[in-house]
Amino acid sequence: MPDVKNYSQNASENTGSVKPEGEAAPMLRVNNIYKNFGDLKVLKGVSAEIRRGEVVSIIGASGSGKSTLLRCMNLLETPTFGEVWMEGKLLTPVDPYLHFDVIRASATYRGLIDGGMSDEEAIDEIKSCDLLKEKHSAEGKEYRARMKAIKKENGIDVNLMRQKMGMVFQSFNLFANMTVLKNIMFAPVTIRTRQLRAAKRKNAWISFSNLFRKEKRELIPIGTTKEQIVAEAREQAMNLLTRIGLAEKADAYPSTLSGGQKQRIAIVRALAMNPDVMLFDEPTSALDPEMIGEVLDLMKMLAKTGMTMVVVTHEMGFAREVSDRVLFVDEGYIKEEGTPEQIFKNPKDPRLQDFLSKVL
Repeated sequence: MPDVKNYSQNASENTGSVKPEGEAAPMLRVNNIYKNFGDLKVLKGVSAEIRRGEVVSIIGASGSGKSTLLRCMNLLETPTFGEVWMEGKLLTPVDPYLHFDVIRASATYRGLIDGGMSDEEAIDEIKSCDLLKEKHSAEGKEYRARMKAIKKENGIDVNLMRQKMGMVFQSFNLFANMTVLKNIMFAPVTIRTRQLRAAKRKNAWISFSNLFRKEKRELIPIGTTKEQIVAEAREQAMNLLTRIGLAEKADAYPSTLSGGQKQRIAIVRALAMNPDVMLFDEPTSALDPEMIGEVLDLMKMLAKTGMTMVVVTHEMGFAREVSDRVLFVDEGYIKEEGTPEQIFKNPKDPRLQDFLSKVL
């Protein structure tokens, strides 16, 4: 269960996607994320915002929670507590502990108040003892209604979100039985073809139901075919390969590529979905030293185009040169964050000072 002291300090009351007038929602927001693996507590109340067009590097020692934080951002790992938001939409289940109006609507809260506790004492007791973990049905209709209302107003389908979020892993994860070109084309063709089939099924149902309706429903406009989808994906893939100087590798298989080439192909494959944000999980850690530069050069090129990027990295030179902000993660907390100049030239946290003295 979360430590109530840290939970209260790290989390402000969540008001959903409402932002001050004229202020856009951040591209990504993690709000008081905890992640436990059994008794092992990896993240202990992490909150951060990633703004559109920003390059944010996450640094820290191995085992500090960097990669787990990144994987929680696109729900490859589901947070134990806390919420993840993208472009003002809630990706995770509602965390009642971040919505004080939900807590106050619970039967548990009312029982503690009736027992003589103050509002602050009751909320702290509920958080520290994780008293809302039981079935929500026990907390009453008002509690359930508030939870559902928050999800209905702010929730988004996770699969739709993942189409906007590219992920690059340490180990490439290319399909060994596909050529480079087919690796890049696979996701756009699969998803767009699936959407095309769904639209056709919907139109078939509309056409059938219109036989019995006085007021006919309009069919969903379908402006493409599977052949067009494949042709467009092929053209886009070749354009991306040309941009990174690997067009001649289009018909090659991953087993014939160097590590640096594989990672560049993995980055291009993620870009083929036209993501709004790219997440990199130590993309150079599995590479030989002489191959690291070509991957970092591609990432620098992406940064210059305005791509929003979150990068878990041990490459301090890259973090210093390219990042708008740097987060230092240690023992499951963000111990310090700031501009590269603040982090690398004037670190304040003793643990960060010690870390940098060993890696610079």
